Amino acid sequence: MNRSIWARLRLELRVIGIAPPVTALAATLGGAILVIVMHATGAGAEQLNLAAGAVLAGFAPFGTAVAASSIVGRDSGAELVMTSTVYRRVLFLRVGLVVVPAALVTLLDAVVFRALNAWPVGQGTGGYVLVWAPPMLWLVALAMLIAIGLRSPAAASGLIGGLWLAQYLMTPAIRDNTVLRAQYMFMGVVAKVPAHEWTVNRIALPAVGVVAVIAAGLLLGRPERFVGSDTA
Repeated sequence: MNRSIWARLRLELRVIGIAPPVTALAATLGGAILVIVMHATGAGAEQLNLAAGAVLAGFAPFGTAVAASSIVGRDSGAELVMTSTVYRRVLFLRVGLVVVPAALVTLLDAVVFRALNAWPVGQGTGGYVLVWAPPMLWLVALAMLIAIGLRSPAAASGLIGGLWLAQYLMTPAIRDNTVLRAQYMFMGVVAKVPAHEWTVNRIALPAVGVVAVIAAGLLLGRPERFVGSDTA
């Protein structure tokens, strides 16, 4: 790797700090350890499948989204890069430095879970990516948009946490609603879902995520909003 690129990445990692990467990786790594321990201690197939699904479709996307939202406003010297193009590029680079490793570790989790026969019911090899990637993109994008829009990572984390919990607790109501069902992040681990509903859901989640990323980029067109603002 070019020395200047490596130096830039190290600088951005120092600005980010250790908390966001740890937050992003804690859920997926901790969940993997839990599933492996359950397998080693003789847990049943149903329990293993549920645990693997919870890690891939729930914990990994949530931890990554919270970490991504915490990066907004982290650089107290943001005014030094106060042009829309530069600041947008810097912020997305920092988010990528957290999200990409978390995604790779989650993919590794999926491979390990499949090898242990701890796998969401009804998922084939496409589940290596499709179980966790759509909800991760969706939740990370929404977290970024909220954090940038409200200029508050703390508020974004709270709102994303509330959304995640509502989806988990209100599963029957969400699945009975045609519109909400398309944005149900746990669809990839629900057994006996009609193929067309599953397909619509797996497409709709990243589609909304892409729109949220574009909206976040547009908001970053006025980076001066972040100078001197309360981003706690």
